[in-house]
Amino acid sequence: MSSVLAPLDSGLHSVNLFFDPDALSSLFNRPVRASHLRWKPGTSAVARLHDGDGVRWLAMYSADASVKLEKSSRRALTQNLELERFALDDGVLASGPITLDPRLYGVLRPFRRAALDSLSSGVRVLKYNPLRRVVFSIATGPTAGIAPGSTAGIAPGSITGTGRCLVGRASAARHAMTRNMLSKLAEGGVPLLVPLEPPLLPAGLPFGKHLEYLPWYGSGDLGTVPPAKAQPPARTAGGALALLHRQAPIHQAHTWRAPAGRLRSLVKENVELMPENRDRLERVQRQLECLLRRPGLAGVIHGDFSADQILVDGKDVRLIDFERCTYGAAASDLGSFAAVEALEVRQADRRSVLALPRTAALLDGYGSGPDTVNESEVLTWTAFYLLNRLREPFRACSPSWRQQMDARLAMIEEVLW
Repeated sequence: MSSVLAPLDSGLHSVNLFFDPDALSSLFNRPVRASHLRWKPGTSAVARLHDGDGVRWLAMYSADASVKLEKSSRRALTQNLELERFALDDGVLASGPITLDPRLYGVLRPFRRAALDSLSSGVRVLKYNPLRRVVFSIATGPTAGIAPGSTAGIAPGSITGTGRCLVGRASAARHAMTRNMLSKLAEGGVPLLVPLEPPLLPAGLPFGKHLEYLPWYGSGDLGTVPPAKAQPPARTAGGALALLHRQAPIHQAHTWRAPAGRLRSLVKENVELMPENRDRLERVQRQLECLLRRPGLAGVIHGDFSADQILVDGKDVRLIDFERCTYGAAASDLGSFAAVEALEVRQADRRSVLALPRTAALLDGYGSGPDTVNESEVLTWTAFYLLNRLREPFRACSPSWRQQMDARLAMIEEVLW
């Protein structure tokens, strides 16, 4: 096994397995790899396991915390579901299908009961965040059928048939943005998708406070559009974002959230992983603290804006995933978008980051003037969101996460100075 993470967690040293695909595959006796890691030092590590064409949840617990797997073990026996479990020197490792997810098990129970057979529906997993949420497409037309090998509908597979398609989302926690809140934004002209009311859903489709469904829209997200063809929808998205920023707050909890606290947390988290770069990170913190104190345009913001949050149908768009929608600096959404595109090209600085194809078109569509944002603000927030994503190679369980994080830190410095 690679020793690259030997000093990472002295209390749960087996977490190194998540960063060693060969060792992990040897344990499971088939090719697998981990990603999307959430780690609690000395106690637990939860990740997504990529297994052939599908995904499962993967969890490691210390010996003291291993009791958390007992309920899943009992459920696996009673529901005839497969739970793989391995004893480790310092704890236990387990993996199971999405339907056995410890936090989503209750949310998905209606699907197991209905089996979806009477709906003549095909289901395919689109996104899966273990112990948090699963997003899936569901074909509801008369010619659709359950994908071969699926487990009560919620399992990776292929949609068959040509019927109507919906997108469902099952979440362990209640949705922060309610249907009424999204409806108010839509009434203000913001192009987005509002969850469907139960009467509009196919008969028998499970529904609840942790389940919602959206109509299928477009042909993909902006991130999948080739750069040469992305400018028109990116400009449209810029105009849509400007319109969002002009909306009145839609919830009394949408008060200004100063970024200073989050900035301190980000630096602390990354120093834990990169102690050798403490000085560089603290220098970044001081610079950003100074720059983020400057006044700027505030409004209702998306909170996690990037190309994959924009669905595209030709030149038209719909904004999605408003879970982090709040009241804040308008330039933060633009900086978030620019940061993600900069990470895609893996090289950007103050001179080039805002000239990247999608970002430049977004800014063009957003507009300019005394009542909008300026380039300096966007650059500051770009650096902030690059810092916010600095840990991504670690969370992706990349064997070379240290080198990748160092390269990202250098990018932050290039944008700031």
